[in-house]
Amino acid sequence: MTDNEKNEADAFTKKKEPMEIIEDALVLCKFGRFHFFLLFASLAGVFASTMATTTSSYILPSAECDLRMTIMQKGLLNAMPFVGQVGASLFTGFLIDAFGRRIFLVTGYFGMFACSIIEGTSQSYIVLILVKLVEGIFLSICFGATSVMVSEFSHKNVRDRVMMCYAGFMSTSLIVMALMSWAILPQSWDFVLWEGRFVLHSWNLYFFIISIWSLLAGISYYMLPESPKFLLSHGQENEALEILTRMYNINTGEPKESFPIKSFCEKSEHVPTITISFRKQLTNGLIEVKKLFKKPLFMRLLLFSAMTFVCLLAYTALRLWYPQLSTIVENYQKAHNETQQFCTMLNEYTKELARKVSQININVSEPQECIPQVSGAVTYINGIILGFVSLICIATSGYLVVFFGQKPLMFVLLILSATCSGSLYWTNSSIQIAILVSATCGFMQTALSLQQSILVRVFPTTLRGLTISIIVMIGRAGSLIGNVLFPVLLEIGCMAPFLTLSIITLCVAGLVYFLPNPQKENEAGDK
Repeated sequence: MTDNEKNEADAFTKKKEPMEIIEDALVLCKFGRFHFFLLFASLAGVFASTMATTTSSYILPSAECDLRMTIMQKGLLNAMPFVGQVGASLFTGFLIDAFGRRIFLVTGYFGMFACSIIEGTSQSYIVLILVKLVEGIFLSICFGATSVMVSEFSHKNVRDRVMMCYAGFMSTSLIVMALMSWAILPQSWDFVLWEGRFVLHSWNLYFFIISIWSLLAGISYYMLPESPKFLLSHGQENEALEILTRMYNINTGEPKESFPIKSFCEKSEHVPTITISFRKQLTNGLIEVKKLFKKPLFMRLLLFSAMTFVCLLAYTALRLWYPQLSTIVENYQKAHNETQQFCTMLNEYTKELARKVSQININVSEPQECIPQVSGAVTYINGIILGFVSLICIATSGYLVVFFGQKPLMFVLLILSATCSGSLYWTNSSIQIAILVSATCGFMQTALSLQQSILVRVFPTTLRGLTISIIVMIGRAGSLIGNVLFPVLLEIGCMAPFLTLSIITLCVAGLVYFLPNPQKENEAGDK
């Protein structure tokens, strides 16, 4: 470090606010090995989150006879992780802002690992659905903090690109999950540990194997430090500076002593968190919360929440029901050696499933054999296609956003998503369904990632975890309603769910106009 660079570092520490200084400090730390490990932890976390909310959709065809599930029970099982998230998100969001990100990341992912192991041993629908509820609670503990950690450790020059990379992890997780499901679920594995009481099928072992992602995430976050922005916002200047110095050393290879930032000139009323009581920390957190319910933050909160609710209602319902829908089409074509309009195939399946389940429940003493419609290769290939299309959409938007901006691109993506979902009613082949569902989910997920990048830049650090948790809570309520509502609409008529998804997506596209422009806000979004 030259004398001129040291003089410049001293100059901006005297003139700038603490959060502006920490942004410059992150720039000096560069983007290196520390961030690659952070991204690995985030990748494992996103994979674990996707597994928690998506495993049910893949086991539905395999386990429908073992668990005696009706179409409505399938919808409830898909929705149960979101019930847990809705119930806990608000509380956990407040705790993340009051006590830090790291402790909840570690607790949440290790808790999800334990739930996956218990799910693997489940022998009844009731046990599985209750554990899915608990898993949703653990997921709410760590979900919001995952994106916050990525954002707060990345400097302003690379933050948008890093957040788009983070969004790409979701698409990648869909590909990996489809591949893992394809490798495990079609296998005819049955391990009888207690005849008639305790039998492990392929879908039980599936839960054991996918638990590796939550275990990796928990271990990785245990090895990572707390967010320096959180520490600084809570008066722990020395701890924040130590973490930045460590990042500087890891990324650049320079000795810690050469790090030019020696102080943030922090003179706030906060005192180090470790010296105050639990009650005082709660009180300070509640004081911060009041700011969120004042203009302009409150109006922004309402807008982001409404958009996320509708988007996740449409996106999650279609994504989680897609493996089941694909299996229905695949088995219909095998049975009839022909294809029909999408809705004709769906209507025949719902009637046949209702007949099989009613016969099992009526003839309990001598039940008729239930043969599940196991997913074939086409279903898993379609899942892989969905992931790749989403990944391409994310990557393309990362390039186009530089030229068109986030809001115009969001508007176009939502219009395209609505068009694709509305067109599903008229499809009559597996490839048409795969293309339209993949495009619908890809466009919607990309729009949500653009919204996320706006959100983290227009809400302050001390309220960011709570804000994301509130929005996630409302969004998960949309996911919950969507998964319960989808089979209800299917029983009313096949056209109803797809046109409903299309119409509500068009409504969200109109709300894009009212989103704040991050280019005109605080450059870092941190205060």
